[in-house]
Amino acid sequence: MNRKERRAIQRHVGQENSEALAEQVALFGKLPEECMACHKPFDKKDREMVSLWSVVVRQEVVRLFCPECIDTARGVIENASD
Repeated sequence: MNRKERRAIQRHVGQENSEALAEQVALFGKLPEECMACHKPFDKKDREMVSLWSVVVRQEVVRLFCPECIDTARGVIENASD
């Protein structure tokens, strides 16, 4: 991200939000290459995969889950809370 883009973002969303966005963009480099649960490969260049897969970030630990695994996890969480 060059200086011109950073300044445009800062004007648009403010300093605090632009710093948060920059941190999230930096974490994209730490994105795993496979699902953390079933080890299905992930292609960063496939638009459909990028839009369907879920990324979970907790304290700078980046986890990637395919749609099937994230649905299973959400179901387990809902059943545990009942």
